Amino acid sequence: MTRIAYLLFFTFTLFSCAKKKEQSTQNEGNSAAVAATDLVPVTQEGVIFYANNVDKAFAAARAQNKPVFVEIYSESCHVCQSFIPIFKEKQVRDFYNTNFLNYKIEVNSPEFQSFVLARKIFVPSLPLLLYFDQNQNLTHLGMIEADAQKLIEQGQLAQNPQLRSGSMKKRFEEGEKNTQFLIDFAMFSKVTMDTVMNRKAMEIYAQQQPVSSYGSETNFLAIEKLLMDVYNPMGQYFIKNLPQFRKTIDPTRVKNVAENLVMSSLYSSFGAQYNSAKVLEIRDYLIAAEIHPQVAKNRILLPLINAYFREKAPGKAVAHVNTHLTQVQMKATDYAYLLQFFNDKCPDASYVASAQKWFENALTLITKNSAEEADLYYSMAVAQKRANNIAEAKKMADQALTIARNAKAETGKIDTFLRTI
Repeated sequence: MTRIAYLLFFTFTLFSCAKKKEQSTQNEGNSAAVAATDLVPVTQEGVIFYANNVDKAFAAARAQNKPVFVEIYSESCHVCQSFIPIFKEKQVRDFYNTNFLNYKIEVNSPEFQSFVLARKIFVPSLPLLLYFDQNQNLTHLGMIEADAQKLIEQGQLAQNPQLRSGSMKKRFEEGEKNTQFLIDFAMFSKVTMDTVMNRKAMEIYAQQQPVSSYGSETNFLAIEKLLMDVYNPMGQYFIKNLPQFRKTIDPTRVKNVAENLVMSSLYSSFGAQYNSAKVLEIRDYLIAAEIHPQVAKNRILLPLINAYFREKAPGKAVAHVNTHLTQVQMKATDYAYLLQFFNDKCPDASYVASAQKWFENALTLITKNSAEEADLYYSMAVAQKRANNIAEAKKMADQALTIARNAKAETGKIDTFLRTI
C-alpha cells in the first residue's frame, strides 16, 4: 500500500468512523428528544418520518436544534408512491435523518386542513415538499420528480439562506428576474398565498414571453399552475380564447383552469378592490368558462354588493339584491345573512325598506319562538335604528328579547342594544 493510498484509506476510515460515531450519538440524542415528546415514527427504514402531532414534532426539532422537513402526500397519488423507494435510499436516508426532523401529512388526515390553514399554505399538487425552521416558518419549497439526487439538492437548498425559496422576495426586489427564477418565485408565492408577489412575478414573466407563445403548451401550464390574476396579459389571452384552447386541450381541463383563475382573481386581495364593472366582467368570464349563468351570478353577488358600497351606490346594491331574490330560492339563513351584511356595511340606511321585506320573507321560513327568530328581530331593530326609526327599533328589539327568553337563547346583545335607544 502506497503512502498516498494509505492516507486516503485511513482518512476515509477515520471519517467514516467519525460519521458513524457522530450519527450514533446524534441518533441517541434524537431518540431521547423524540421520546420526551412521545412521538412515534411511522416509518421504520430509510428516512424516519413522524406523523399525527405536528406541534410535538416541532418541539422535538427545537430540542434537537434541527429544521423540519414536511412531505404532504396522498396515499392514492402514484407520484407520491414513487417517492417511497427514494426515501429508503442510503444517501437520502443519511442526509435527511442527519439534517432534518422529518414529518408526513396525508391530505385526507384530520390534521391536514388545520396545518395548511394555520400556516396559510396552498397545496397546488402532490407531493409537496416543505421545509420549515424550528419556529414553523416556511423557508423552502420543493416540487420535484422522484429522484434521490434532486431530493438531496432540495434539502441542501433549504439549508442555504441565500438560495432557498424564502430568499426569493428579497432577490426579486434586488432585480433577479430570469425566467426560471420567476417561475419558482411565482410558485412559492402561490403556495404561501402571497397574491401580490405572485401577480408581480407573473406580470414580468408575461412580458418576457412573445404574445405568439401565450397559447403554447408551456404557457398553458404556467397559466394552470402559476397564474392567479385573470387580468395578467396571459390570463386575458387565455380567457378570451377559450374555444381555441378547447381544440387542443381536454375541454374539462380548460374549464377547470379558467374557473380557478377567475375565482382566484375575484377572491384575491386585489380582487377585493374591483369596481362593479369588473365584477360584472368576472361574471361574464365565468359564463364563458361554461359555468351555469345562475351559478356565476350567485358567485359574484357579495363582491358586487361590496363594489357598489365602495362606489357609494347602495341603491344599485339593493336593486341588484331584489332582482337576485326573484331568481333564486332563499333560505331563512340567507335572509338573515343579508340583513346583517347590509347593517354592517351599507354606507347609508336606504336599504331599510327592502330589508323589511327580506325580514318578512324570512319569518315565513323559520320556527316560531326560536333563537333564529330572535336574531331576525334583532337585525331588523338594528336596521330601523340606522334609519332613525327609534320607536320601531325599540319595538323590534323588545320582541327579539321576548322571543330569545322564551327560546332560552343568549340575550346579551339585545340588552346592550336596548340600552342605546
